[in-house]
Amino acid sequence: QLPISFYFNNNTTSFDYPQLPTFHLGFMPTWRKWKFHLGSSSMHFSNYTYSGLTFFGAGVEYQGKLFRMGAFGGALQQATRVKGYDDRTAFQQLADSLLGLNVPEADYPQYRRDAVGVKLGVGNERNFIDLSVLKAKDKIKTLPQEWQDSIAPQENFAIGLSGRFAIKKWFAFTANLGASVYTQDTRDTLASAIGEMEGVRDVTRYTNWLIPVCNNTAIHFAGDAAMNFMAKHFTGSLTYRFIQPDYVSLGASNFNQNSHSLGAVMNFNMFKGRSNLNAVGYVQRDNLNKKQMFMNQVATYSLNWNNAIGDVFNMGINYSGIKQDQYDGTCILPDSLKLNQIAHTLTVTPSFSFQKAYDHTISLNFNFVQNKNLNELYAGGANVQTITAGVGYGIGLEPIRLDLDFGYDFSISSSEYANYNSHGLNIGARYKIMKKEKLNWNLSYNGYFAYNIQKNEGVSNDISISNSLGSNFSYKQSHTASLYFSISNFSDRERIGQHVKTNLDCRFTLSYTYSF
Repeated sequence: QLPISFYFNNNTTSFDYPQLPTFHLGFMPTWRKWKFHLGSSSMHFSNYTYSGLTFFGAGVEYQGKLFRMGAFGGALQQATRVKGYDDRTAFQQLADSLLGLNVPEADYPQYRRDAVGVKLGVGNERNFIDLSVLKAKDKIKTLPQEWQDSIAPQENFAIGLSGRFAIKKWFAFTANLGASVYTQDTRDTLASAIGEMEGVRDVTRYTNWLIPVCNNTAIHFAGDAAMNFMAKHFTGSLTYRFIQPDYVSLGASNFNQNSHSLGAVMNFNMFKGRSNLNAVGYVQRDNLNKKQMFMNQVATYSLNWNNAIGDVFNMGINYSGIKQDQYDGTCILPDSLKLNQIAHTLTVTPSFSFQKAYDHTISLNFNFVQNKNLNELYAGGANVQTITAGVGYGIGLEPIRLDLDFGYDFSISSSEYANYNSHGLNIGARYKIMKKEKLNWNLSYNGYFAYNIQKNEGVSNDISISNSLGSNFSYKQSHTASLYFSISNFSDRERIGQHVKTNLDCRFTLSYTYSF
């Protein structure tokens, strides 16, 4: 197997002037239990060391029965060229483009960041333990001298430990831990601050290649753990996660720092799969280091219940809520400024499906949304409530390859700034222009029209319109293309906290994919 990935990006959203494109070419051949990465590619070691960022270099992975490993080396980011400072020739620009080095110009430059990573693991899919290490460093000489004094080069050494322990098929425990030694500015060395002491020179001589000794070097920790329970008609899990303040890994995306969270998930499968009940709850708090002025807490929870009676009737009931609170930290928060609010969303969607000459579907929907400020002393919050009820009908005209959908909604919306009723009409159509064994071509249309009756004095009624037309084409599972066009017009009104200007919004999208 020799899969090849190829990406193209024109690096700009404007069309004022032509610009050389960026090419990313990567080869990922496999041979028996080995997988190789050449060029632009990505791998996953640990959530807290290296996870998914694209590197330009080389890597290798091995997956055996009881042993696995991975390693890579390359550039995690290329040095940006500041606008007006690109002195390369046209040939150099083209060569860099083909090698994936033609990075976009930017107003704020960045260093080239080189990195190496290693992962070692033992065990199988059910029981294993993995150790991963990442070393990343910005190369100072990759930027002109005039930028080196104002932009700090960074360096990072991160180590992660991941594992899983399972008992048969009914219990599993997983855990991930990470430790990161992060230096925000490698120029601010400890030796320069306290003098050329002999002890410092001896230490830095042997450790700087791995962990620099600087004034701003700090070590932080992060981790998560989960217990999963599985039975015939029930599955559940308990999870906990913490991220210390300023935890940074240059091989992973940004983290929601200085916080910890606790969550639970339960799922009940009843009546031979015809009824399913799912409950989810999470609580997250920040100010883990007790040094913030205030502490914030967010609780999210949801309950979903879906029931089916044969192929004719289906009932869905979905509820979700969000509760936000603030508490004292290093400062005492006045009662009048404390954030204390809750949001509720309830949706009920019964539907009936039957076949009589054609396929028919009748659906009803009820939706309730409420955002409520529970702190009566806090004047900055506004209560918002929306109730929507509607009916929909769909028919599948198989002989002429046409599907039609119609829907009507009536909503009542009220807030501190806007009060109105709305009548909405939805129209949808999908036509199969051609459907053969190797060729499929579809055309679709979706339209929405709403008449809004304003309840506020001095405000006139208005109309909202949205239309979209699209087409999808596929041939031999190798060629796929889509064409999409939309046009919408909204009036200048306050829509439950969202201000929409009067304008005509048009969007056009064309895409093509070739797979081989």
